[in-house]
Amino acid sequence: MWKNQRHQRIFRRLEELQSVTTDDLVEDLSVSRETVRRDLLDMEALGLLRRVHGGAVSADAHSEPPLHVRSSLHVKEKQSIARAACDLITDHKVIFFDTGSTTISLARQLATIHGLHVISNSLEAASRLQKDFDANRISSRVTLLGGSLTAFDFATAGQQTLRQISRIQADIAFVSPTAIDPEHGAVNAAESEAEVALAMLENSRESVVLADAAKFSTSGNYRYCRFEQMDALVTDAQIRKQADLVQSVTERVKRLIIAA
Repeated sequence: MWKNQRHQRIFRRLEELQSVTTDDLVEDLSVSRETVRRDLLDMEALGLLRRVHGGAVSADAHSEPPLHVRSSLHVKEKQSIARAACDLITDHKVIFFDTGSTTISLARQLATIHGLHVISNSLEAASRLQKDFDANRISSRVTLLGGSLTAFDFATAGQQTLRQISRIQADIAFVSPTAIDPEHGAVNAAESEAEVALAMLENSRESVVLADAAKFSTSGNYRYCRFEQMDALVTDAQIRKQADLVQSVTERVKRLIIAA
């Protein structure tokens, strides 16, 4: 098993159980205690967990795992959200994408839409989409926003990114927050990412927030979009298990889309 695969499995265990023991990981991963020790050290350095005597516990609730880990979580839900969000897009639109595993899922759905101009700070979303447009001979184009590149999400941020966004008027912005706070709406764990998402929303005619149901039980430090400011909030069918939450959100957001 490769290191990234081990990290993903450890993270899933922590997401489910909040804590893991070294002995359990040795058995589950079929590796040595030394390999587990190195994995936990690496993951702690990334902010994914906290090591304790005999194992590890979940990191602070306000932290967020890196993109390669998030991309492996709730995959089916993100795909259903992406398909539903794609229905909101028609030919010849100017679109903002921020960074996130859900917006990258949406990028995969756009390969056959003509005349789009997609503008993103996500290196992965931009490069993947441009390759798909070229492969399908689609007359759409992609712009990668400049700025300081973050290794955590392979995305640009900072004043240069914000200045570029401020000079563009997009038709629709798709943003994928760290969490959905029941009081404050969309929030991010990183201030720089919240600033980019807010700038995209402020410079778009329509604002769409993409969030799988699991994000309604997490949190972040930086608010940037209240429910009342969302033209649409797209989530997955797991949210139906929280009837009171669905009713509360429906009363505040202009349009709640629950993907099948």
